[in-house]
Amino acid sequence: MKLIRLGAAVLSLLFTASVTLADCLDCTTVDFDKQIQLHLLTPMLNMNLQQKITYLQSQGIDVFRVEDTEKLPVTVPYLPYATEDIIPKKFLKVFSEGAIGLYMTESNYAYGVKNPTILLIESTDDWTVIHEYAHYLFDRARMMTDNTRESLHLMHTEDAQEDFFEAKEIYRNWGQYRDDDHKRRTIQSFVLYAKMQLFFERSASLEETTIEKLLRKYHVTHKPHGFGHKDIERSDRYVFSTSQKAQESLRLILEDCVDLAKTLNAQDKDLLKELSVVCSQADLLKKDAVRVYESTGLKKPLEESN
Repeated sequence: MKLIRLGAAVLSLLFTASVTLADCLDCTTVDFDKQIQLHLLTPMLNMNLQQKITYLQSQGIDVFRVEDTEKLPVTVPYLPYATEDIIPKKFLKVFSEGAIGLYMTESNYAYGVKNPTILLIESTDDWTVIHEYAHYLFDRARMMTDNTRESLHLMHTEDAQEDFFEAKEIYRNWGQYRDDDHKRRTIQSFVLYAKMQLFFERSASLEETTIEKLLRKYHVTHKPHGFGHKDIERSDRYVFSTSQKAQESLRLILEDCVDLAKTLNAQDKDLLKELSVVCSQADLLKKDAVRVYESTGLKKPLEESN
């Protein structure tokens, strides 16, 4: 089965706080400075699959199954099917394209769910259930300290991307900046776009890697119920693909950094400073992503695309 796991941050358009805005005092900080309440996750490690599902439901999370097009043995026959009157068709369709799990927040209007919701392929396993629950816990912890609606981040990213691409196209057509205002708009729209892209990389591909690293560690230290060698083999493939995806996205940002820096001169010190800050952040995140990938124990090197 082709593996696709879709966390809330991947498709999410809107988040609102479901807890009181305050520091997450009982959180653990993991890779990429992400916070998570591990004491809520660790009880699941010794539960069987049905107990895990019950545990999620006890926290107000709705759990549904989705038909497995490969017709593998059903492991959660007691779960109701996710139907189109509950879940929008486009989110069910991803399971026919290889998805095996999806966390959906109730504050994402696109999802159209009333409660936090997890969709699972009906042949699901213990590893996948905990993986999707970890997405919920990351969102829960983030909202304790930052209740910024992610829809605003997404909207600003789309606007900045559109502005940047338009400004860059004008530069290409003219072979230079049209005027100082065009130069400033080009650099500042890129800076905003790059900041938003870094935010989403941490919330999407790199969160996937973070969760998989955590589960791989538990596999060694806790011997969780239901975890096995096949889970590790699948995790190997998934960690590589998500890490590779992040590297490619960050590489493209850094390429624009280099190209834009060449269009500026010493008189543009303020713009150079803005550009330098976000480009340094992208470079550090790219290096940190490699470090985290290598810390999972995988030996296959990440590829540098040209």
